Amino acid sequence: MKILLALFFLLVGGALAWLSLNSEDRSESSSEASSHNSNTLQMLLIADLKKAAQAKELPAFWDQVLEVRYIYHSQRVHRILGNNPVMAINKKGGKRLLVEFFDEPGAADIVMVRYNLVDIVSGNTVGEMNRRLQLPTSLYTPPDANASSTDAHRKTVPALRK
Repeated sequence: MKILLALFFLLVGGALAWLSLNSEDRSESSSEASSHNSNTLQMLLIADLKKAAQAKELPAFWDQVLEVRYIYHSQRVHRILGNNPVMAINKKGGKRLLVEFFDEPGAADIVMVRYNLVDIVSGNTVGEMNRRLQLPTSLYTPPDANASSTDAHRKTVPALRK
């Protein structure tokens, strides 16, 4: 009887282990698919910062960033990027980088990014940089190419009656 009970517990434990391993594999594949867009935007931001560094457009003290804070004025970017890091920090630095994301009015494929470099001790802004990024089509829904701007206007504004 003890052998059968032990065998039963081993089988139940094995089945639970198998189920937990399979459920982790499914969640990883779904999170991998959902994080594809955030990785694309993250790579775009990193590539843009590399271009700015090569063109010597980065503000002074850029290499002294101790902490990074993200401010999302764009819900679309917040949904895509979340809190994925964009840049590395310097543990001996004394500056805070505020990264703000904005949607450009009238452009579905443009995101504006404002980088503010702030001294942690004094709270003073010591540098800033503004960038415009064109999103790949996988990150936004392009407007209908067949609808003209006047057609869209007619759909949203009622006709005046005489």
